[in-house]
Amino acid sequence: MTNAGDPIVLVHGIFGFGQLPLVDTRLGAYFRGVRLALAEDGYLVADPPQLNPAGSISQRAGDLKSYLEDPANADVFGRKVHVVAHSMGGLDTRYMISRLGMADRVLSLTTVGTPHHGSPIADLVTGGSDPRLVTLIDLLKFRGIGDLTTSKCAAFNLECPEAAQVRYYAVAGHFEPQRALSVPLCLLGLTHDLIQSKEGDNDGLVSIRSATFGSDPAKWTYLGDWEANHFRLVNWGTDLVLTPAELSDDTIIDNYRAIAARVIADARSRGVPAGG
Repeated sequence: MTNAGDPIVLVHGIFGFGQLPLVDTRLGAYFRGVRLALAEDGYLVADPPQLNPAGSISQRAGDLKSYLEDPANADVFGRKVHVVAHSMGGLDTRYMISRLGMADRVLSLTTVGTPHHGSPIADLVTGGSDPRLVTLIDLLKFRGIGDLTTSKCAAFNLECPEAAQVRYYAVAGHFEPQRALSVPLCLLGLTHDLIQSKEGDNDGLVSIRSATFGSDPAKWTYLGDWEANHFRLVNWGTDLVLTPAELSDDTIIDNYRAIAARVIADARSRGVPAGG
């Protein structure tokens, strides 16, 4: 039996893999295995958009709008969609809905590890004030990182209110780094501890507090937090390279299956016909 309904669009975060030297693009998609799993379940999952990995929120939102309005993208052209967005992709989609006149094209937005209230790591990166983050600062010198500071996101939330006709859902991540003599060993261990000291539990780049809601908590449904860091939230390894245990673990895929079932069922409950 098909679950298809309206198409699901997976929106990537601040990096396209072509900009992230730690990942070989030939290894797989940004949302590793997610599109295939949802398609096997009968959902219509569109070929994902490619947003400017180095762009600002407004630029990337424009890319997303262009993708939805391009006749070449037959699965989404002229149709209402469900968006599932990781990290900065959630802010891009919110901007597109609120500022680019696309509220009537988005049935739901589910954000996964999105820094709705910014990230203290973005504050440190843009300020260049922490010598422990030299490598990360070099990696993250993109225009978009400036949009993810706590002050910029506070302004963003005032300028991009939620649309009444769109359903909003949020997922956060959390993890505890492996340690040796209290020193974190994993790739996001240092950033985890920096955020922990300021905002509590986090996924290594975004705190649960920041990922939970946008500007109006009353309009959001919180779907809980996953035991995963920022990379693992899209089914990659905790240190990007997958361990054998992570390769055989379907927990993240099952979580995305639950998101798809939820947003499609909620749309049908409000009278949106399958494929309508």
